[in-house]
Amino acid sequence: MQTRFLITTLLIALLVSACSAPPLPSAEQNVPTAPASGPGPVEPTPQLTPEIAPEPAQPATPEVETVPPNCLGGAASPIGQSIAEEYESVSYDQVLTWFCNGAEFEDILVALETESQTGIPAEEMLQMLADGFSWEEIWQIIELTD
Repeated sequence: MQTRFLITTLLIALLVSACSAPPLPSAEQNVPTAPASGPGPVEPTPQLTPEIAPEPAQPATPEVETVPPNCLGGAASPIGQSIAEEYESVSYDQVLTWFCNGAEFEDILVALETESQTGIPAEEMLQMLADGFSWEEIWQIIELTD
């Protein structure tokens, strides 16, 4: 119980300190918005590639989507960087991809913290959130709470 309180307090402190960072340059105006047709992440356009002979088996690594161009106008996100530094299981590019696809930094933090406690991938929980579930409902579905 104390560990959960300590982690929650740490996350809140991280958010507060990241929010007090200087504002991003005016490139923020280039941030795309979700289409009016409904909520959800923007899917990247699939690209066709020629078939290549399979390489020898290597350990499976999670596939990381590419960051949509001009999401932050080329500016680095101090909040995204601090999240990636705090959670070794995720790269800055993945954090920025989730953000550019519509997830809020706060939700990314909650998903990563929940992943560390349950083993359920943050990606799955962020998708559930984009599909309209609340955090309380997600935690019930993954059996973190009753």
